[in-house]
Amino acid sequence: MRHWRGIAATAFGVSLLLGLNEPGLAACYHYSQCDRYESGQCVHTRYYTEGCDIYGNAPAAEPSYSFGAIAYGRTSGAYGYSHRWGSQAKAESVAKQNCAQHGDDCEIMVWFDRKCGAVVASEDADAFWGLGNSEAQATASAQDKCAQSGGKGCAVQVSHCSN
Repeated sequence: MRHWRGIAATAFGVSLLLGLNEPGLAACYHYSQCDRYESGQCVHTRYYTEGCDIYGNAPAAEPSYSFGAIAYGRTSGAYGYSHRWGSQAKAESVAKQNCAQHGDDCEIMVWFDRKCGAVVASEDADAFWGLGNSEAQATASAQDKCAQSGGKGCAVQVSHCSN
């Protein structure tokens, strides 16, 4: 159920209703403006809507948090990830717990907020992480780090996004 707070104002032939949708307080504007006056009277009014969805409501606010993390075990190859947590610490804790279900050498490789992360490992068990706005960008970043360090057989182990 949406709760609305609104502010209405009229000035110089323009009426404005500003709807603030709680809790995110995203704005949705409904306003009217007189297009034509005759003898000092408005004879034609035009109505406008901005920032609203197709039903005339304020858009849902973006979540206030979206932390994620990836944990990886270099020897075991185990991994775990998390997303949409309220803090970096919680995201890391959950990722490590998820990884620990598959291996006992898990460590946090990368954390992110509204981004993507990836882990790439070389044949000699070196691990590299990357960040990006997409899984492809994060993976490319991690693979570049692996290649730049002289890693052989750089292979993606895991990638995940929090957005």
